[in-house]
Amino acid sequence: MNPKSCTVAILSCLLLAACGGDIAPGHTGGEPPAVKGLTLATFGSEALPATQLFVGTVESLDRATLTARIDGRIGSLRVKTGERVPAGALLLTIADTPTGARLIEAESTRQTAAARLQLAEQTLARFEKLKAAEAVTPQEFDRVASEAAQARAGLAAAEAAAEQARTIAGYTRVTAPYPARVAATLVDAGTTVLPGTPLLVLDRTGGWQVRLDCPEELAGRLAAGTTLQVEVPALQRTFPATVTEVAPAADPASRSFQVKAALPDEPQLAAGLFARAAHAGGTADTLLIPAGAVVTRGQLTGVYVVEDGRLHWRLLKTGRRIGDRFEVLSGLNSGETLVTAGVERAVSGARVEN
Repeated sequence: MNPKSCTVAILSCLLLAACGGDIAPGHTGGEPPAVKGLTLATFGSEALPATQLFVGTVESLDRATLTARIDGRIGSLRVKTGERVPAGALLLTIADTPTGARLIEAESTRQTAAARLQLAEQTLARFEKLKAAEAVTPQEFDRVASEAAQARAGLAAAEAAAEQARTIAGYTRVTAPYPARVAATLVDAGTTVLPGTPLLVLDRTGGWQVRLDCPEELAGRLAAGTTLQVEVPALQRTFPATVTEVAPAADPASRSFQVKAALPDEPQLAAGLFARAAHAGGTADTLLIPAGAVVTRGQLTGVYVVEDGRLHWRLLKTGRRIGDRFEVLSGLNSGETLVTAGVERAVSGARVEN
């Protein structure tokens, strides 16, 4: 036998002898790690009021997009996104417009028309006295009266033009139409704008509302004044909401109808947040687990379940948060044991030792 082949054969035999021949397929020879001091608990279903969930979006009671009404350049931007402003607050100014010159010209024209009318009325007063003394002809009096009437009409037109010029000049100052939060600033200082250019987006303060898409089976069961519990998962909070408006017809495509419900004026709320509401009716068996038992890994949610003395991380889907507990929609059965405290030390596959 080749000496090199003999050496390889001897080494192989030694390795087999060292490893032994009793390792079951799919297992390793090492002992799994052991974890001590974990708090374990077994949970069963509870009879809770049955709820039907439907989703929606948080929005402001009134959202407005302010646009430019004249052409020019943004002279100053007085607010920032997220800032709260009172009604009438100056938000921005528009500069480099011809409105100032037009206003000066209109005011000058109005003053000239007013002086002309004053002279015409004084002349008419003198001619009325002369007419009474039969010192002027009817034709002469009629001419003076006509000039006075033309002067009155000229002043009215000049005042209307001046008022219009003042109104247009006011367009250079953009103010808040109501108490609001600045949802977005769409221009910067120095931006050139034309009539119709969007400038700012404002959300009225004083409360929020949620627009919900409700299933058609709830038609007739939701009415103005109904109280709903609205959960905002991004904030991990639940808010009471009062139904203010129910659409009279359902959408035939989605088989749902829209409902608006008023939310409290919470500073954490923001337009566009995802929300879901619950409508109670009857009772149902519900599995609830402590929030401390839930482990989040990126977009995945799960728990550590104890099976045959070992830990296994299992994905699950949660529903409502009720106090300090989560409703389990899927992934966990009633009667299973899981880690409720010390989850940061739990390792999938580890043995549990108490």
